[in-house]
Amino acid sequence: MISDKKFFVVEDHTLTNLGIRELLESKDGFFCSGFAFGKTETIEKLSELSDSGSLPDILILDLFLGKESGLELLREIRVKFPSIKILVYSMYAKPGILSLALEAGAHGFVEKSAPETILLSAVNDILSGQTFVQQNLVSPLITYKTMLDGLTKQEQKILKKLLERKTKAQIAEELNIVPRSVDNYLSRIFEKTGTKGHKELIEKFAE
Repeated sequence: MISDKKFFVVEDHTLTNLGIRELLESKDGFFCSGFAFGKTETIEKLSELSDSGSLPDILILDLFLGKESGLELLREIRVKFPSIKILVYSMYAKPGILSLALEAGAHGFVEKSAPETILLSAVNDILSGQTFVQQNLVSPLITYKTMLDGLTKQEQKILKKLLERKTKAQIAEELNIVPRSVDNYLSRIFEKTGTKGHKELIEKFAE
């Protein structure tokens, strides 16, 4: 008998968290090994499961966990628990966020407005070793990556940090440059992306 595939849900909205678990557990072959609402709780629970040799096969992750970053959690999980497949399930599905998630090591991406059948297909495809990106998100992603290729390496780094909601001060510190340089880079980024400022940039690529 083939053992059930174990899944873990990270989602800060209680009803959504419960709904995902109930959906998957209603299908044959799935077992919920745990759930969490935030970053610290997730790492603690996964560490406990790792110690007992029962890590989940797949983790379904929301990218915005209140004030915490799901992207940072995604990166941490990929380092500490590399065997776990990760499916991002987010209400924010613009190409900049999608690109960041895949770059961080996600195995798939589905937006929350998608039908349940899409979520189930993503889970099954990922568990079978494939990468899954919701079909309607593929074309915008390709367009975004073409635009990204038109930026310098430093401009790309700054754009990605902006899309992660980093402040100009944080960007300057993390890239070891002065704030004035960040402003100069931003001006060029706005021009090359056809946006008029920070807010429009976020709306176009991340929200």
